[in-house]
Amino acid sequence: MTCTEIATRLESVLAGDVTEARFPSSSTVRSHLDGCANCRGAWERVRMVLERGEDSDGELDEAVLSAREALRQRFGAEGCPPVRYDWLDTPIGSVFVAVSDRGVCGVTFDASTELVYRRRLATRAPEFYRDESAVEPALSQLDDYFSGRRRGFSLATDLRSVSDFTSRVLTATGQIQFGTLLRYGDIAQLIGSPAASRAVGGALGRNPVPIVVPCHRVVAGNGIGGFTGGLATKRALLAHEGHGAHPRFDWNEQG
Repeated sequence: MTCTEIATRLESVLAGDVTEARFPSSSTVRSHLDGCANCRGAWERVRMVLERGEDSDGELDEAVLSAREALRQRFGAEGCPPVRYDWLDTPIGSVFVAVSDRGVCGVTFDASTELVYRRRLATRAPEFYRDESAVEPALSQLDDYFSGRRRGFSLATDLRSVSDFTSRVLTATGQIQFGTLLRYGDIAQLIGSPAASRAVGGALGRNPVPIVVPCHRVVAGNGIGGFTGGLATKRALLAHEGHGAHPRFDWNEQG
């Protein structure tokens, strides 16, 4: 069990989603707390908040703020900032978008409901809120894209959660223009690692902001390749951009 997973559970305890008694009952949780002074201290602060209940003269609020700040710092160390989110109905289904203080940090197509999406956010963000105004610029540009009024995006992105290699891959991928297809090997060449085609594919599979960083425009040499949102979604995006019957590729191949 990681520190991030412990922080997520502590947040659930503070929110009342998980009872205090259930939190340390797992052997994996107890083992982590025994070996990690930071998480053990965070748990002690949360338990102090719960034990004080409503009998507080201001110390409770201070303890809550302290516990939440500890959670923020722990998530922040993992590259997971607080986020705001909202969603847009599109031809490929609901697209959920999350933004941080630095820009768009998440684009998700395969969450069936808001509840499912929120549960995912709970594993990678210390705080998250639905905030239409904060996400509106991204949703507006995505709506223009799906409506055929836009071919590129002018949005800041937050890639601090990915590795340096993945960041290099995504930066190169972000330069691929509408209507253009590149192969994994092409991206490997662009980032100066010509033997890293397979690693490029893995990095694209970890792209947290698909469409905005158009990893769907990267294909395998002998087929469509993979895609974090599923091959049906990749085919739909490529068809939207005019590649529905591209002669170079067998669209039934996974790579």
